[in-house]
Amino acid sequence: MSIIDQKREIFANLGAIDALGKIPKPNLNSSLSSISNETNSTDFLINLTETLVGLKALKDYVVDTITYRLPQIEQAIKDGLKRELKELVSCNLNPTIPDWFKNDNITNTGVRLKVTDIDGYDIMKVDPTTLEGGLIYTDVSSGVNSSDFNTYLYYTIQSPNTPTIWTQPGVGTQILETTFTENGNPLGLFQNNIVQYRTPYGVPGTPLANKTLIDFNNDFIDSLSLFGNPFSLDSSKMIALIMEELFGNPSPSSRRNFTIKKNRIQFKKELEIKEILDCILNSEDDNITDNFFTFDNPTLARIDRETNNRVNGIREVETCGNLKVDVPIEVIDEAIKAINNTTTQTSATNVTPNKPDETKAVSEALETFAEIQADFAIFSQDKETVKRNFFIEIIRKFNRIIMSAIMTPEFISLFAINHQIIYGQGTTYDGIIDFIKKNKQLVKNIGKIVLQMLLNLLLNLTLLYITFKLKQKFADDQIEKAKNYVSILLGLTGVPPGIIAQIRKVNTQPIPSYLTKGGA
Repeated sequence: MSIIDQKREIFANLGAIDALGKIPKPNLNSSLSSISNETNSTDFLINLTETLVGLKALKDYVVDTITYRLPQIEQAIKDGLKRELKELVSCNLNPTIPDWFKNDNITNTGVRLKVTDIDGYDIMKVDPTTLEGGLIYTDVSSGVNSSDFNTYLYYTIQSPNTPTIWTQPGVGTQILETTFTENGNPLGLFQNNIVQYRTPYGVPGTPLANKTLIDFNNDFIDSLSLFGNPFSLDSSKMIALIMEELFGNPSPSSRRNFTIKKNRIQFKKELEIKEILDCILNSEDDNITDNFFTFDNPTLARIDRETNNRVNGIREVETCGNLKVDVPIEVIDEAIKAINNTTTQTSATNVTPNKPDETKAVSEALETFAEIQADFAIFSQDKETVKRNFFIEIIRKFNRIIMSAIMTPEFISLFAINHQIIYGQGTTYDGIIDFIKKNKQLVKNIGKIVLQMLLNLLLNLTLLYITFKLKQKFADDQIEKAKNYVSILLGLTGVPPGIIAQIRKVNTQPIPSYLTKGGA
């Protein structure tokens, strides 16, 4: 049976299940575009969930994922990376640290990389102290001592020719020495704008002398945080990533807050990378050909249109026409601050999340963003469409958002180091797209982990609804039997028929609004 036929059968079976319950029948429309889409599982599950459960459940899914599920997702990604790199290393070489990568000798040049080869999204050009920078970096005040690797790298680049040390946050183990060279030496032996990485692992006579390349990879992965740093709230960083993904340059509400932002060339390159990631992640098999890295004319036209929108900090929503909406960066900044303030001081040095308050702050932030976008619409039905589209777009792009977080300098540096160790010191690639091409299976396998987790969370919500309906059916059967028995007894005792009729109308199993279409 084809994928399309399987999807139609799922909807048909759910229609039959729906007939069992007392809930008004939803619109199980088999002409939904996601049914005729062969490969996009995310769109299909979104349509399925919204049809069965309603928009409120999708909102709750977004809030729940952002507030509670990110550590679980991050750990799964890290475990997957460790497995992938261990297999990659073990299949290609004896997993020892090459002498040229150790920082015990000044002549060991280590892994040298152009900044552009590890920073495909040009985040190193954004000042962490600006409003825009606040959406990208965390632990900014710590500078090169930051627990956010991207912040650490940014400030290392601001001090050319000065080695800095990246240590595992909360542990203190030195993992990486980084030196930025702005200008090549007079003999022209080295290029400009180069990041040099070396490690103390494997250096004789030190506590790390017996550490292997696999140990280095595992410790480096453990030291990184997908959503900023291990001591910050993941949810606030995820909110920032979502808004950057949807709007690009968030628009300032006043010129006084205007700062230098990404330009058109930067956004176009970024969208090309994301388009390739989408193609790889949405493919049903592992046969990734060169066609994944080329664009046809319609795709180029769409990238061009999206580039223009991102430069202007807007996104287009299909209503009765294409409506352009935005959210001011000050609003996003205030929402993130409100989320970060939802913590509990447990000791002089330990701050832990206050989950109920954090959940409320995340929910309020998303509702505020949705309302601001809806205000651009004139007609009430369009306002609801805009709000609905906002939450659906977040879910549709969750996978891309998380994969984009992986494709920042912290994880790309890890991949690039292993690339040179495995294939030879100085082995190069031409930018991030060429890097993805040379490491496509690694990217695909990690993408599978992310996609599977997100789809499982969405599928669990749908299964919860189906389970509820079946339980509702069985409960209704028992309730009807009980009502009939009570009615007979009351009739024999002379209770007026009108009272008996009212009792039979009593709904003793109210349906939670969470599981009803269009719930509060």
